Amino acid sequence: MSSSGNDLTLRGCTSTPLANYLKSLGVLRIVSEQADPAARGYWSGDVFHLVSSLSQESLLSFVLNNYCPTPIIAPWNGGSGFYYREEKAPEKDPLTGKKIKTGVRNQETSATKAVNVILSSSCDRLKNYRNTIKLAKQLLMEMGLSAPPRDKDKEKKEELVRLLRNRLPDGLINWLDASVVLTVAGPEYPPLLGTGGNDGNSDFTSNFMQRLNEVMGPSTGDASAASLNWLSGSLLGRPIRGLTVGAVIGQYSPAAAGGQNAGAGFDSDSLVNPWDFVLMIEGALFFAASSSRRLDSAERVVLSSPFTVRPSGVGYESASRSDETPRPEMWLPLWTRSSTAKEIEALMSEGRARVRRRPAEDAVDFARAVATLGVDRGIDSFERYAFQVRNGLAYFALPLGRFDVRRRPEAELLSGIDAWLRAFRGKASSDTAPNSVALAHRQLDVSIIDMCRHGGPLSVQNVLTSLGSCEKAMTRSIKWSRESFLRPIPPLSPSWLSAGDGGGCEYRLAASLASVFSNLVSKGDVGGHYSLRSNLESVRVNRSRDNHTIVSWLQNDSRDVAWSEGDLISSMNSIMSRRIARSVQSGAKGYPDRGRLNAELADIEAFVEGRTDDSLISDLLWGMVLVDWNTMTGFPMRPAAKESNHPPAIYGVLKLCYSGSKPKGGEIPLVPDIHRRASTGDGRTASVLASRRLRASEVPVAINEVDVTPRLAKRAAAALLFPISENDVSGLAARLLRHGEGDDE
Repeated sequence: MSSSGNDLTLRGCTSTPLANYLKSLGVLRIVSEQADPAARGYWSGDVFHLVSSLSQESLLSFVLNNYCPTPIIAPWNGGSGFYYREEKAPEKDPLTGKKIKTGVRNQETSATKAVNVILSSSCDRLKNYRNTIKLAKQLLMEMGLSAPPRDKDKEKKEELVRLLRNRLPDGLINWLDASVVLTVAGPEYPPLLGTGGNDGNSDFTSNFMQRLNEVMGPSTGDASAASLNWLSGSLLGRPIRGLTVGAVIGQYSPAAAGGQNAGAGFDSDSLVNPWDFVLMIEGALFFAASSSRRLDSAERVVLSSPFTVRPSGVGYESASRSDETPRPEMWLPLWTRSSTAKEIEALMSEGRARVRRRPAEDAVDFARAVATLGVDRGIDSFERYAFQVRNGLAYFALPLGRFDVRRRPEAELLSGIDAWLRAFRGKASSDTAPNSVALAHRQLDVSIIDMCRHGGPLSVQNVLTSLGSCEKAMTRSIKWSRESFLRPIPPLSPSWLSAGDGGGCEYRLAASLASVFSNLVSKGDVGGHYSLRSNLESVRVNRSRDNHTIVSWLQNDSRDVAWSEGDLISSMNSIMSRRIARSVQSGAKGYPDRGRLNAELADIEAFVEGRTDDSLISDLLWGMVLVDWNTMTGFPMRPAAKESNHPPAIYGVLKLCYSGSKPKGGEIPLVPDIHRRASTGDGRTASVLASRRLRASEVPVAINEVDVTPRLAKRAAAALLFPISENDVSGLAARLLRHGEGDDE
C-alpha cells in the first residue's frame, strides 16, 4: 500500500458481483485520468481501496460535478440510439377522420431520445460526447446507413467499425477494442460487453447515456437532486432509496436484474443505481481486447481478451456441462499491492496466463496456470466468472469461486502429459465421444481444478484415479480411441507416487501391485518385458534404450487382458492365472514376477483378512499402472506402521510356492494348480498341494493342510500378486518350517 494520500475504503465497490468489480476499476480510471494522476487502488478482502489525494468528500464532489464521461457509442447496433424506429403512418387522421398521406415515419425511442438529449446539451462535460455522436452520424450518412447493418452483412458492419476506428478520437479506441474486434473471419465480440455492446435487446451504450441523463443535468451538467444519494450508495455502500425501477443492469448483477421469482411476488422489476451502471461501463474499458495470431496457425487471427478462456462446466457446486455456453468465461484479477491505473492497464493488456510455454485455453488450463505461477506477478487471486443463460436468452455473469495465486508443486506433475491432455480434451468433448469417455473427461477436469486449488496428497490421488478412469474408458471404446488417433496415457513420472502418498494401506498396496513385472525368456510370441499394465488393457509396453517406458495400443485384443469390472479379487486371481500361464509358456522354471515396490506384510495381512477398501485399491491401481516404473529410483513412499505382520498361514504356505526362490536359494517349480484351487475357494486342497511342493523342493514346512473359508482362500490367492522382499519371504518360511529341520538345512 502507498504511504501517501488518503486511503479511502469504497465499501460499495466489491469483487462480486461483476458490476461492482468493474465499478471499482471505473473509479480508479476516471480519478487517475481526470483528477489525480498518482491515484492508486488495491483490494483488501473483497473491498476496493482508493489511495488518492482526494478526500471522501472531494471524491464525491469530483464525480458529481467534474467527471467527464467517456463517449460510449455503438452505432453498429440497432438499439444504440442512432436509428429511429420506422412506423407506418395511419390512413386517417385519428381526430378528424380525414384521409392523410400514407407512408412511413420515424418514431423516437428511449435510445434515440437519450442520444438527442446529449446532442442538444450545452455543458462542457459532454462536449466530447456531442462531438463523437456528430462524427458517428456523419459516417452513417456517408455510408448511406439509415438502419443498422444486419448480422448476416458482416462486411458492412466491419466497414463501419473500421471507419470508426480511423476517424474517432484516440480516447474511444479502448471502448471499441473492449466491445468489438475485427478478425479475418469478421467482427468478434469479447464476452465482457456481450455481442458488441449489447446483450439481447439491451444496448449497453444506450443505457449508459440514459443513466448519465439521470445523474447529471445534460443542459448545465449539474448533478440531479438524487445523484448524491445514489453516488454515496454506489461508492460507500450506504443504504439508499429511490433506485431506478425498470432500468437494465444486463449480465453484470443478476440479483438486480429482476424477472420471475426475483422478489416477493411472481415477478419483479429490476432496481438499478444509475451510478453503478455508469462507473461499471467506465471500468470495462480496462479490458480492451486485441487480435492475435496463434503459433500453430499463421493464417488464423483469433480474438484475445484479457484473462478470457473457453468455458468449462466444472469446479463449482452446481457445475454441469450444459453450462458451457458459446460465451467464454473470465478470470478477473485481484491484487493487494496498491497500483496505478497505468499498471493495471498494462496488466490487463497482457492478460498473461500460461501453462508451460503456451497460453491457457480453458478453465482447467487457467487453474493450472494459477497453481504453477504462470500468471502475472502481483496478482493475489482471481475471481472466476462464467456467462450463462439464466433468463430467456439473456446472459448472467455468475461468480464461480475464488482462486488464490499460490504455487502448488502437485500441478507441475501434469506437465509430462500436457500434450495428451490437450488431445484427449478435444476428442472427449466432441459429439462422437462415447458417454463413458465424456464422463471420465469431466471427472478428470474436476480433479485437476481441485488439485490446483487446494493441493495435498488426496487431491493427487483423485487425479491419479481420474486418469485411470480415462484410460479405462478409452480401453472400453478402443475402436473409437484408435479412430480418433488417441494414444494411451503416456507413462507418468514416479514423482506422482510420493506426491499422492497420504499413508494409506490401499495406496501402498495399489502401488506395489502396479509395479509388478517380469522379464520372460522370449519363446515364439511369448516373452520380453511383461508389466501388469498389459493385464488391464490391450497395450504394448516396451522399454526404450534409456530405460523409459513406451506404450501403444495393440491392433487386436490381447489374450493377456484379464481384468473384469466389479470384483477386485476375481480380477486379481484372473491376472495371476494368466501370468502363471505366460510364465509356463515361456519356459520359466520358477515364478518370475518381481516388483519395483514391494508390499509390506502388515498391509497384506489387512488385505487377506478383508480389512481394506477393495474399490479404492481398484481405482488407484488403474492410475498407478500408468507410472513409468522403469525409471523409479529409491523408495518414494512412507512405510506402513508395523503393528502386525503375520498374514494367515494359508497365505504364507501359498506365497512360498510363488515367491520366485527358496529361502536358502534355488527355485521352486511352478505348479499352476495350487493357485487355481485357492482361487476357487478350495483352500484345504491348495494348502495340501503347496505343502507337498515345498517338501519336494526341500523346504520342510510344518503345515500339512489349512482349512479356511472360501472367501479367505480366494483373498489369499489374490494376494499372491503382491511382490514382497526376500527378507519377508525368509520371515514367512521361518514361521512355517519344522523346528530343527530348518536349522539343519
